[in-house]
Amino acid sequence: MRFLIFLLIGVFSMANHLINSDSPYLLQHKDNPVDWYPWGEEAFLKAKKENKLIFLSIGYSTCHWCHVMERESFENEEIADILNKYYVSIKVDREEMPDIDKYYQKVYQLMHRRAGGWPLTIIMTPDKKPFYSATYLPPHYSQLGPGLKEILLSIAKDWRKNPQKIKEIANNFEEFYKNRKSEVKKEDINKLIIAKILKQIDEEFDFTYGGTKGAPKFPMESTLDLMIDVYMITKDEKVKKALDITLTKMAKGGIFDQIEGGFYRYSVDSKWEVPHFEKMLYNNANLPIVYLRWYKLTKNPLYKEVAFRSLDEMIKRFRDENGLFFSASNADSEGVEGKYFVYTYDEVKSSFEIFDNANELMEYFGIKKYGNFNGKNNPTIHGEKPHNYKEALEVLKKIRSKREFPFIDTKKITAWNAMMISALYKASEFDEKYLKTARKTLDKLLEIMYDEKLYHSYNKQEKNKKEALLEDYAYLIKALIDAYEHTYEKRYLEFANKLAKESLKFKKESWYMNEAKNIEADYSDSSYASSLGVLANDFYDLALLNYSFEYLNLAREIIKNGGYYINNYPLFYPSITKAALKDIYKEYVITSKKPLFDYEFDYPYILWKEGEDYEICVVDRCLKRSSSLDELLEGIR
Repeated sequence: MRFLIFLLIGVFSMANHLINSDSPYLLQHKDNPVDWYPWGEEAFLKAKKENKLIFLSIGYSTCHWCHVMERESFENEEIADILNKYYVSIKVDREEMPDIDKYYQKVYQLMHRRAGGWPLTIIMTPDKKPFYSATYLPPHYSQLGPGLKEILLSIAKDWRKNPQKIKEIANNFEEFYKNRKSEVKKEDINKLIIAKILKQIDEEFDFTYGGTKGAPKFPMESTLDLMIDVYMITKDEKVKKALDITLTKMAKGGIFDQIEGGFYRYSVDSKWEVPHFEKMLYNNANLPIVYLRWYKLTKNPLYKEVAFRSLDEMIKRFRDENGLFFSASNADSEGVEGKYFVYTYDEVKSSFEIFDNANELMEYFGIKKYGNFNGKNNPTIHGEKPHNYKEALEVLKKIRSKREFPFIDTKKITAWNAMMISALYKASEFDEKYLKTARKTLDKLLEIMYDEKLYHSYNKQEKNKKEALLEDYAYLIKALIDAYEHTYEKRYLEFANKLAKESLKFKKESWYMNEAKNIEADYSDSSYASSLGVLANDFYDLALLNYSFEYLNLAREIIKNGGYYINNYPLFYPSITKAALKDIYKEYVITSKKPLFDYEFDYPYILWKEGEDYEICVVDRCLKRSSSLDELLEGIR
């Protein structure tokens, strides 16, 4: 009994300050020998009191390289001793605190003149002034240079012997960070944006494999969405070609799970063949919207099939008992990247022996002797479907069923669930079964995440919900607008208006990501569309649906302040550029007695509102009434 007590004391003493966290990512690190703290005053007070540097590590639970750095460094007793002796170590879940992540990603970008990533490593003075940044670091010195151990010891030595040097570096960077905005001048916006987008597509797109040139390749959903708008306005054949190549190559490539459905986060190569195998909720919400929009214009059945398979996989595997969606699944299982998803040549060959066209099926799924991923095969699609394609697919699913599925982060995030709700409403235009799922998820999201105020996320402990950020408001307003347009239920529009007015608490002299107003919102669409870009579109849509100049002025103010990015990099700031195009080319609202989602519009900026059949309006007046929708649309053309 005494031995058991000592054993239990030893087990519990290993846990650090993350043990009471609700975040799956933080809980993954609770037994590290590093004395981690969550982001908060306790850690910052300790750093000041003990005059220790702050070591900040930002990641998320399904991040492959985060797991690698944990195994190599944060489970390493030697490195943990250095961190515990000289630093106060803080762990942040970037999904739980995207505002904190956004700020320090900007720090990294300014220090290195390139985009960062995860894990993100930041070292700061005791008063939270950053002076060093990196992403993944190996544990020890290598051909790439000093490892984490050497860097930590060197910086700790400098802090002991010459703290003024580090303070001066940190102060200089803080000044640089504050003054960076003065370099961005406000610019007027005009119709030349379309020409600039066409030029950037011509220069930046890969017309062999799709997406932007080079590797790695990210789906860039909001860019593709903007390109569909541009095609609808211009009917430019080069835009159509870029979209067709990109969406087809992705649909048939390794970035899409050809066996069970769903998109992986990105491709490490230029051909969309070898992915990082995380499945993120936001990709699998935003990409189906793009695919279904393009299907509606092209009638290519591949695009609808891929969209539905992605949504169905999320509904099947990434949904809790309440109907809310989980945030992501890991790339690794049993400590090996991609283990669940890939196949050996021999196991597929032997399993396909039951088919008389085994070789045809092997070729169709891209199964090769030496594989395309560490000697194994991540299936890709080649040629037309064999007659027994479905039977072969079931065989491949059966092989996987004997394996351990990767870890799923069960955290529910308001913004990401809202993205999925928008996708489900879009899918309901083609299959009514998605309408019920969309409605249930939205109603449950409002019930759980709105209690006198909106919340951002929680995992298992509802009482530990995090307060909402600007992105939660922006995406939930969008989902509510989508819900109203597809159902004409006034409660959804009324709640969208309520949230829109509440969102003004994030506004001071500019817009901020958080209610504390210490981290500014920006216009960049990184993993998904920027909250500020989405909000500008929300305000523009609400201006039409409510005939409100107040909303219109809010939208135009955000658009005007983003003029520099819209004019110079429209393809890479697509969500705010989309709002600008609405303002330049005009958005219209058409009234009808029933929702018009089954009508095929060939103009991108049209909203639907309950009313008489049919009237077309802008914010300040109605333009025409007709019993013929075609006649109204001809007027727009």
